[in-house]
Amino acid sequence: MSLIEYQRVILADPVRNRAFSDALKKLIVPGVTTVADIGAGTGYLSFLARKLGAKECHLYEVSELSDVSRGLAKENDITSCYFVHKHSTEVKNPPNVDLIISETFGNFALEESIIGNLNDAQRFLKPGGTMVPSTLRQFIAPVIFDRIQQTIDTWSGIEGDFTWKAAHEVAMNNMYVKEIRPEDLLKEGTREWDRIDFTKHNKEIRHAKVEWHFLQPATCNGFCLWWESDLAPGVTLSTSPFTERTHWQQIYLPLLEPVSLKPNETLEITLGVDSRYDVRINVVWKTTVKDSQGKALHPQSQDIRRGFLT
Repeated sequence: MSLIEYQRVILADPVRNRAFSDALKKLIVPGVTTVADIGAGTGYLSFLARKLGAKECHLYEVSELSDVSRGLAKENDITSCYFVHKHSTEVKNPPNVDLIISETFGNFALEESIIGNLNDAQRFLKPGGTMVPSTLRQFIAPVIFDRIQQTIDTWSGIEGDFTWKAAHEVAMNNMYVKEIRPEDLLKEGTREWDRIDFTKHNKEIRHAKVEWHFLQPATCNGFCLWWESDLAPGVTLSTSPFTERTHWQQIYLPLLEPVSLKPNETLEITLGVDSRYDVRINVVWKTTVKDSQGKALHPQSQDIRRGFLT
């Protein structure tokens, strides 16, 4: 997807736009608040901030969208915007501001290095300044119906008398962006697996272990992941399948093979995420079923480095 097409997609999302607009309305003091926009893209958030009375905005954008945003500001007679055509981490001695805004979320929340971006961005902030977003919470739930799995595991239906085990294994070591429905998920199966406070320095390598105890038989095909973020008091942005849809979709982590669970068995997943700049994103997930005595059954280990082919 081209950069401008991606910008069109996110700017066509009224839920996203409304959430950031509502947050800025609560946080900007007209004629006083200064803003740093990290990963500014077309400059939309800074333009909103100026419209709401922000004193000045500094827009940091590494791509050629920086030139586009400069043109848009001129086209719309938006003044007091200062355009820096660099990645924010490369900027030396930036002016300190009252408010940092950064919408560098992906479908998988951490895939655009938001932790690294906001760790570094703290040096742009005046003492007592405000970070938008302020928090991030990540959730996971087992996918017990096979609707999503059928859309990615099509190898056995290919015409001709062939087996596709090697290709299937590579494909299952990937995460997929899918629109997942509440009815696809284990009832009352939502678990929070990670919580980040962006006002502090955070580790870019994250680990979690989550489990579910089953009282009824069920089949787990994979896992659904989503996130929610607080932008301002009373303003939360969410990609949950239980809330209003956004341009972001949910993440589907498949299993190598679906697992059947009996009553009193436990499903356990261990997650490892690395979002450092030099890695971009890597996700590792290990899944185990434990019987009523705690014996491990059906262990599976997946890593998107095994699924990413060049």
